[in-house]
Amino acid sequence: MKGKSNIIFTPSQPELKFSSQNYIEYCPQNLIRSEVSLFYQFTIDRHDEGFLQVIPDGCFDLLFCTHPIHPFAVIASSPNQRCIYNFQPDCEYFAVRFYPEQNSLPFAIPLKELIQQQQVPLFDVVNLPSFLLEKIASFPNFQERVKWFQHFLHTIQQKSDYTHNLVSHCIKKIYSSNGAINIKELSTETGYSDRYIRKKFEETIGFSPKNFSQIVRLQYSINEILNVTSPMEDKMDYGFFDQSHFYKNFKKHMALTPKQFREKFYMEK
Repeated sequence: MKGKSNIIFTPSQPELKFSSQNYIEYCPQNLIRSEVSLFYQFTIDRHDEGFLQVIPDGCFDLLFCTHPIHPFAVIASSPNQRCIYNFQPDCEYFAVRFYPEQNSLPFAIPLKELIQQQQVPLFDVVNLPSFLLEKIASFPNFQERVKWFQHFLHTIQQKSDYTHNLVSHCIKKIYSSNGAINIKELSTETGYSDRYIRKKFEETIGFSPKNFSQIVRLQYSINEILNVTSPMEDKMDYGFFDQSHFYKNFKKHMALTPKQFREKFYMEK
């Protein structure tokens, strides 16, 4: 069973992107693409409170505050509901968004435990060399940081075991269905029981297959909602049984209806 295939999931944080300052991003196009969704950089002004809205995306983000006197690094996990994350004012952040099926970060704690927290000091939970923060902070611009980090990733990638390949294969199926596939279909596809797949998902990415599928559907729907001109009443059900199920799931994760989110986003943008 192959774990690698073309990525067709592009998770985003639209409110963070448009509410921070000096935001730039780069989407890798090489082999790193199977591990990293996005490199990005932004600043928080010294007079800003540093509160930014974050939405569920199923990913893990490494955040390096490159402050010349007080640099630090944290890992931010995906929330299960739209919420506010706190960022340090007067700081330029360099960030790397990893796909949940990544195989580079050697975690020191169970991922199910990690996703229950917003931001955790990076080196407390991931076994990475301590020079990483200093090296990132030493580069003068975004492009050099991206170039160096891509090279660094090649040196730490781990060999995939069968469990990782199984979960990665199932995740690709979830991506290709825009989150509409259910665990029984994954069980039939792989020959493993629902219970076994659920257990391996929680061990590998922290989320259950059902929860992760809902997040993928949410991300897909947000991309559509923010990039179409048709009225919200005309929106499709995004893989749910009907539109009411779509609205219920959207509000569960976002605490807003699709129309409210769209209006709020464009009002604040």
